[in-house]
Amino acid sequence: MKSINYEHAAQRKTFVGVVYDVGSRARKESILDGLDPRFSKFHREGRMHIHDLEAYGITYNCLNVNVLAGFPYEDFHGYSNLRKMLGIFEHFKRVIVGLGNEQSGGIGFPNFDIDLEVISERVGLPWDEATRTTLSECIDAFLKWINDARDRCGQVQYYVTLNLGLGTGERARFVTSAVLSRFMRSNNIRPNIIFKVKDGINRREGNPNHDLACLARESTSKKMIPTYLLCDSPHNAQLDPVKIALMGCRTKVYQDEHGEGTTIGRSNIVYTTINLPRIALEVTSEHSELGVEDIIREFEDKWSSVAEVVKDQLLHRYREMCKNGPDDFPCNYAFDLQITSFKAVASMEDVFKHGTLAIGFIGLSEAIDLLTGKKYYSSSENHALAIRIVRGMREIVDKYRRDHGLNFSLLGTSGEFISGRFPGIDKTYYDHPLIEKGFYTNSFHVDVDSKLNPFEKIAFEGPFHKYCNGGCITYVEFKSAPLTNVEAISELIEHAIENDVHYLGFNFPWDQCRDCHATGTFDDCTSCGSKDIKRIRRVSGYLEEAEFFTPGKKAELAHRKPNV
Repeated sequence: MKSINYEHAAQRKTFVGVVYDVGSRARKESILDGLDPRFSKFHREGRMHIHDLEAYGITYNCLNVNVLAGFPYEDFHGYSNLRKMLGIFEHFKRVIVGLGNEQSGGIGFPNFDIDLEVISERVGLPWDEATRTTLSECIDAFLKWINDARDRCGQVQYYVTLNLGLGTGERARFVTSAVLSRFMRSNNIRPNIIFKVKDGINRREGNPNHDLACLARESTSKKMIPTYLLCDSPHNAQLDPVKIALMGCRTKVYQDEHGEGTTIGRSNIVYTTINLPRIALEVTSEHSELGVEDIIREFEDKWSSVAEVVKDQLLHRYREMCKNGPDDFPCNYAFDLQITSFKAVASMEDVFKHGTLAIGFIGLSEAIDLLTGKKYYSSSENHALAIRIVRGMREIVDKYRRDHGLNFSLLGTSGEFISGRFPGIDKTYYDHPLIEKGFYTNSFHVDVDSKLNPFEKIAFEGPFHKYCNGGCITYVEFKSAPLTNVEAISELIEHAIENDVHYLGFNFPWDQCRDCHATGTFDDCTSCGSKDIKRIRRVSGYLEEAEFFTPGKKAELAHRKPNV
């Protein structure tokens, strides 16, 4: 088991997990061997990365579940109030386990507060002190189950995101308060919780849920969670905040070529990431005689040619997956979790045409450095150049959307495995210090050791968010938990909204003593002196123990500097 190299920080070594891992690797190679040589060559050479390769042609990626459509209300007739409450959360767990077995990615609850309010009312739960006490305890148990369950594939925790913050009803407000309070007081690092920030609901003092926004920021100041979906950012402001939600930073599914704009019941179907530094390495080595502007045009042309291959590969994978039948997705079929019922379709394309086909990118900062000799955040000219490149990517992706009538999107990839895989391959072809550091920077992020202050970092990254309609995140790095400065979080949220950031997170070192459970930032426990310390860090979009990071993310972690 020690010989197994895991591909993400959530994996652990178990017998079942090792067997799955060995089989998964064999299947990936088999899939690559059977693909169009253009696809397998580009993947193996590290020009692109086909994510979740073992799922190719079998299933989709992530889903924001339509939890209300197929909830089995009829099963609750005759139950006692206690049994009804327990049954609601047993259903949620059944959905998570079922989807964990029939899709490759994560599960988002788009409006956990509002949905739980609706369900509890429809099953006839009274709203009294006994119900509130039981509900709070069930929420606590549910959060702990998500945090502790490592059942998927015998080794992995479920990727679950709870979106909340908009429900102003008494029950919905109680749910949000209980989730945040229970999470904050626990040792949990999961699930991911996203607080939706919306003016008139919770953003400002006097809004009905402003107290919940304050509670959310208190939790963030202690545990980095929740993160923030900024519904008032200019490119989000015209969207219905109830209908927009995230499954982490990878899945922003709203615009639909085949229906209304919403994220509820919609999936990221397939996604592949392009290695930007590799393209920059190739064009600078092949055209060293050219000036910067000509080099940039060569880069853009080469990206377009790689994107054509990625587009064809995504279409192939999508069409292969659509050959499946409803019985291949029993949880979806049973509970109508997607925007179109599996029970009422002539083919699976009637369901999956509503999802996204995402073209991702990683390493924009390194690419600009290679092309110009300076980071994109080093000058207004380089910043404008970087925006031009990403805007050009989006224009091509939008053309694919029009040409094929499918929801192609541009993804700012937060890549855990590929952050190390890409430079590991690239160093076999090229010799450059940007490769030797062992990782590439996520999506359009500034370098993790830029030492820009938080306001500068947000201002540099904000303009890219509107182009990355497949999903993205900006985060700021603190030296330590801002326990006594929650106001700083509020100021940065406002600054992020002003700079059109879509999704915002806050990072800082968070250590837990395994012996006495003290938390803080320390080498040895400051309470009991133990050296057995769990070091919690944000790996990409979620929290994990640093010792289990992939090599690329460990290299990145060693380079991280606070935004001061």
